[in-house]
Amino acid sequence: MTCFGANVVANEANGYLFSSTLSFPPVSVAPKTDLTFDWSGVTTDFLGHSVNPKTDLNTILVIMWKLTLADLQTKLNADSLAQNDLVTIPLTYTTDGSSTTAKLLAFSNTGAPSAATILNFLDPTGYSPENYTYTLMAATGADLGQGTKMIQSFKVDPNSTNTSVNMTTNSTKLTYAANMHCLTATGIPTAQPSVTLDWGQMTTNALGNPFDTNSITNVMVGHYTQTPTELESKFLDLELIATKLYRGVNSSGTKVDFSTLKTDSGESFPGIDDTGTWLVALQCGGCRNPAPLYLSILKPCS
Repeated sequence: MTCFGANVVANEANGYLFSSTLSFPPVSVAPKTDLTFDWSGVTTDFLGHSVNPKTDLNTILVIMWKLTLADLQTKLNADSLAQNDLVTIPLTYTTDGSSTTAKLLAFSNTGAPSAATILNFLDPTGYSPENYTYTLMAATGADLGQGTKMIQSFKVDPNSTNTSVNMTTNSTKLTYAANMHCLTATGIPTAQPSVTLDWGQMTTNALGNPFDTNSITNVMVGHYTQTPTELESKFLDLELIATKLYRGVNSSGTKVDFSTLKTDSGESFPGIDDTGTWLVALQCGGCRNPAPLYLSILKPCS
């Protein structure tokens, strides 16, 4: 363990490793049809957390990708999807807090496409089912690309008469592995709230991809009764099982002072002690993968 004192430098040695795989098998639908989308069956998101399909799923998206299903899943898992992977701007439907179904032609985007234009996107003669993939995505919030809770893929089949796409708790499968026991713990003074974490020198994030130092939007320090090894199996619940969770928004820069972090009730971070496990995590609000880009164990040192 390296004792950093009040100035901590984030690096690959004191960060964890994370890998995950999202998969979402498609359903076949009839060509050029005003499909019915139903998300009433989503009572748990792909992280395993409870969801109310009426009130928690605020934005429903239909997205057409210039990618095979295999390529889409690969790029999504690597968090490397780009604007040029889209055929057109996603079609959006904003829920009303009670409905859980909508017809395709009730969706729109800023281009206000006509009904004929939307239905033509489902023409297999122009968009080969082998090379184009469609996804129905349900999200919490109104920011496109963020807060996704479930994904259901579908493909156009000239021989299909199906006109419905039903999204359920089983539409997306997630498997993951978090390695926290191999990292070098970060030593900081006990009971000292004013500790600065600097991630400006990070080059690789926890997913093994290049670290975009300006992508960090949120910082979190949490205290847990579990050991690091026990937390690996509960990794997706880190924000739910903490005995104390101190958070802050990073608006710019590559540094944060822990003394600015607060609980939801307004309690300021008091510094760490020698009980349980303390973690610090850097989160990217604009990334599709919900895993922190950096996470380290904090331990007291002198």
